[in-house]
Amino acid sequence: MVRSLADPELLLRAWEQASSAPVAARSAVFVHLAGLSPDLDSALDLDVGACATLAAHAHAVAFGREVTGVVACQSCGELMDAQVSLPPAEDLTVAPAAREQDAVVGDFTVRPLTTRHLIAATADPDKARTALLSCCVRRSDGTPFDPSCLTAEEETLLDVAAERLTGQALLMLHMQCPQCDRPVPAALDPGAVLWDQIDMAALRLMEDVAVLARAFGWSEADVLALPTSRRNAYLERAES
Repeated sequence: MVRSLADPELLLRAWEQASSAPVAARSAVFVHLAGLSPDLDSALDLDVGACATLAAHAHAVAFGREVTGVVACQSCGELMDAQVSLPPAEDLTVAPAAREQDAVVGDFTVRPLTTRHLIAATADPDKARTALLSCCVRRSDGTPFDPSCLTAEEETLLDVAAERLTGQALLMLHMQCPQCDRPVPAALDPGAVLWDQIDMAALRLMEDVAVLARAFGWSEADVLALPTSRRNAYLERAES
């Protein structure tokens, strides 16, 4: 069953777990806690495109489909307000059996990138690209693969195949700069957007808990059990 990450207790749990997890793992944490994956291990093993799609699903359920942000023009630096509507939650589903599992590129086989691969790559940023290639690329005949031996053309072909397998890991925006009139493409990471929402909402909720605890001596559990309307009513009285 899909759970809303806006639920007070689940919101704080999601904030706590995501705060202590590697940045690359946050989407998987949210997907698991939202009930879109049976366990965290399964979420970490999803390819990043599937994980991003499910993170967008979790966002739509908990915070709605509208996402706003600020985009900078790469040409003149102009800042623009950006808004995008996520697809309906029912359209943001993943059928693992229907997803393409690998791609053959010349003498190589490319596997989809997973969150586990990203976490392994960030362990040593200087060797991240080599680590990702080692995780996701194999020679089709099973012989050992040395990423340093790839030609520039082979690297380009492998990059294209990897991007295709990744799917909708990022939502693309296409805007026009009002200052210089140049096109401004921008990428939206559903997991990062969901983290921003959870971070803001959780910190605001914790502030509410602190205010009501000081005013009435209530525990965190007492405050979280209150419906939002009653909590707001008590906050008005506590702060008056």
